Amino acid sequence: MFWNFKDIGDSNIAIYDDAFKKSITYGELKHDSDDVLKRINGNGKKLVFLFCDNSYLSVLVYLSMLRGGYAVFLGNGKMDTYLKTKLLKVYKPDLIWSSEYIERVEGYEEFAASAEVTFLKQSQPDSTPIHPDLGLLLSTSGTTGSPKLVRLSYKNIQANAESIVKYLEIANDEKAITTLPLHYSYGLSLLHSHLQAGATLVCTNHSVITKPFWETFKEQSCTSIAGVPFTYQMLERLRFERMNLPSLRTLTQAGGRLDNERLRKFSEFAKNKGIRFYVMYGQTEASPRISYVPYKVLPEKIGSIGIPVPCGEMMICDEGKEITEPGIVGELVYRGANVMMGYAEGRSDLAEGDVMNNILKTGDIAYRDSDGYFFITGRKKRFLKIYGLRINLDDVEEALETHFATAVACCGTDDELFIAVEARNPQDLKDVIDYTVNLYNLHHSVVHAEFVERLPRTSSGKKNYLAIERRRSNGSI
Repeated sequence: MFWNFKDIGDSNIAIYDDAFKKSITYGELKHDSDDVLKRINGNGKKLVFLFCDNSYLSVLVYLSMLRGGYAVFLGNGKMDTYLKTKLLKVYKPDLIWSSEYIERVEGYEEFAASAEVTFLKQSQPDSTPIHPDLGLLLSTSGTTGSPKLVRLSYKNIQANAESIVKYLEIANDEKAITTLPLHYSYGLSLLHSHLQAGATLVCTNHSVITKPFWETFKEQSCTSIAGVPFTYQMLERLRFERMNLPSLRTLTQAGGRLDNERLRKFSEFAKNKGIRFYVMYGQTEASPRISYVPYKVLPEKIGSIGIPVPCGEMMICDEGKEITEPGIVGELVYRGANVMMGYAEGRSDLAEGDVMNNILKTGDIAYRDSDGYFFITGRKKRFLKIYGLRINLDDVEEALETHFATAVACCGTDDELFIAVEARNPQDLKDVIDYTVNLYNLHHSVVHAEFVERLPRTSSGKKNYLAIERRRSNGSI
């Protein structure tokens, strides 16, 4: 298990914390983790909520909880108070820790586990049982604060960590830098895979668009960059191809579809520089990697999500039957040891065992070509991937309707969240956009809203999303 640090030399560097300019060895990490666990071990399995950032302290608390056999939820340390309170009320965690200052929560008291780690501890522990295999809880919807969480077992996350190390060929001299938040499954997989390989994770809260990020990258001789489509858009604006980065060996991209033009551009750049560029596909429900395009064939397979990760299997299905003929579309289904145990929508669900049997219906429409490479053509579910984070449109609607007391309908693409608002006063439009941007930490450029006299509805009275999408596309809503 990567969180037990076995078979890794104590003197190897595990984490570099950019904020404190400090390297932490695997031996020091284990010692610090033991120190945290000494005071909280015992009294059965606990549910721990961690609101984290990209720092050594966040990594330490997270790994300590895994080593202690607890069930851990990871969230954004800067999560909006409304969303955070919503989650805490539903799940009633035994322990809460945050990288940011957290206001006192009713029913909780401070508990110091070490000189540096202080939790909020439930005054009267919840007796609801937690399944012994449950290790990690992650949101299904990015930053929307949905109470629907993915239940991952220790086996799930370990299996995917081993798989990633294998197909990316991660060696113990690799140094990955955090371009993505740890509470996001793609960002978290960097931690898992590099610890599995005995390599180093350089933790920074600086963005790729800032000078300090690149200073740290060069000072630490980082070897890889992981990014979602938005990351690569920013790298393009920064004229990434002109940067002098002699230590860079690997680029990886996931978290949504990168347009073919940029794929070709970065693929050509990587080939000319002798850099490996992997395009990957995954879902949080799969811990999260499902497929990858080997860097050597990427120029010939632009637009593909690739082949299954090691120890995984992908298939195209229609009404429960597998389609074996190339070029025929159907739902993409994945089978592997990294598939989640199931979902949770409240604390009582945490007692449930594995209901998935290693099978994940992805909700994506795809086909397989004659070489066995898969291509996604559409999506069945109501969510967008903006900046690589999955935004549940139903959650956005609920928050806006509650706040503005009027009907709204959301749709869009991975580049734009569109909000149709049924209201009488068009002067409030800016308030709707500002509220959405602030609540979900989005950029104004990806949120568009318009007023309608009446939302289109079906004969049963439900919102007619197809009609809304058609009218939006035609500019007539």
